[in-house]
Amino acid sequence: MERGGTNAGPTPTDTALAALIGCTNVIGHKCAGSLGIDIGHLEISAKCTFDRRGVTLEEEIDIPFKSIELTVVSHGPATQDELQRVAAEVRKYCPLSKLFTSAGTQIVEIWQPAS
Repeated sequence: MERGGTNAGPTPTDTALAALIGCTNVIGHKCAGSLGIDIGHLEISAKCTFDRRGVTLEEEIDIPFKSIELTVVSHGPATQDELQRVAAEVRKYCPLSKLFTSAGTQIVEIWQPAS
């Protein structure tokens, strides 16, 4: 209840990261399809450096999500080079990625085949 909620669901900031993950998944599959690359199932995780001073009302900040590391693991036959081609297309078309980067967030994407 520290932030006035019920703790029954994700925070708005968690939801924003989940939206980025979901958008990366959807746009990733669309881009892969248009490139003729089979990426199979994607496993996506995100780590975020978040400046909490704004949500704690300590002070106004310009960029709350300082950086996001997005790791995308392909469980399909795509090669590393093919995954990099898909990643480049996703950066062009994913609206949530554009939203974060336009706000000043640094997004580091790691696309890799499953081991």
